[in-house]
Amino acid sequence: MNWIKTLWNKLVIKTSVSPTTVVVEEVEETDPEAVAAIFTQLCIDAGITRKWVVRYDMAAVFVEWYDGPAEVDAISNSIADFKRARPDMAPNLVRLK
Repeated sequence: MNWIKTLWNKLVIKTSVSPTTVVVEEVEETDPEAVAAIFTQLCIDAGITRKWVVRYDMAAVFVEWYDGPAEVDAISNSIADFKRARPDMAPNLVRLK
């Protein structure tokens, strides 16, 4: 994607009528539904029933807190930080490591 950014910047410089150059910045958007589904599946795999995930609205709270890619490894690695950030949820996530 870096070559696209470079090409775009060169094109903007050549065709720009304003004295300033516009820099294109890539923004990655996280799919909240995918994050919630991965988090819920991680909870279920750890032995936390779906009923408790729904009752305490854990997935929605995690999605609101989480700022990262919708990947299993990234979400799994952020569980410890989530427990520290949300101590009210930590007792319900004891089985989740």
